Amino acid sequence: MHTHMNEITITGNLVNDPILRTVSTQVVAKFRIAHNHRYRDQQSGEWTDGGTTYIDVSCWRSLAENVGFSLGKGSAVIVTGRLRSKERTLEVAGSSEKRTFYEIEATTVGPDLSRGATQAVDLKREAAERQEQHAVDGALAALDPWAPREPQPV
Repeated sequence: MHTHMNEITITGNLVNDPILRTVSTQVVAKFRIAHNHRYRDQQSGEWTDGGTTYIDVSCWRSLAENVGFSLGKGSAVIVTGRLRSKERTLEVAGSSEKRTFYEIEATTVGPDLSRGATQAVDLKREAAERQEQHAVDGALAALDPWAPREPQPV
């Protein structure tokens, strides 16, 4: 039996900057992506833009924090996660209509490298290296007789 029946992968561009908030002590990031369907016309050989599909994405905990740090409006991404649908009743031209909205609860979000290059940053390692550099700078300053010092009470 396949356990990931409703898993989906989609590529697109962020329509907006991710919005981070906290829900019951857990960080969540929400954003929307637009996927433009392009195809090559068999008769003309030209590329043609088809329709645009918009889909909402949510991600939680460290993935949410990393998305908030790394991505912004216009970023080309690949999103994998569980597809969910929600029905809402909307008022349209004075009448109520039921509409179905789709959202991906992301398990993976990353840059689409077919659209450009990027460089990954290990935030934990970078923070440790900065802390280590501050310690080295402090030790060197203590050995330098010409280094500025805090005023000492007399």
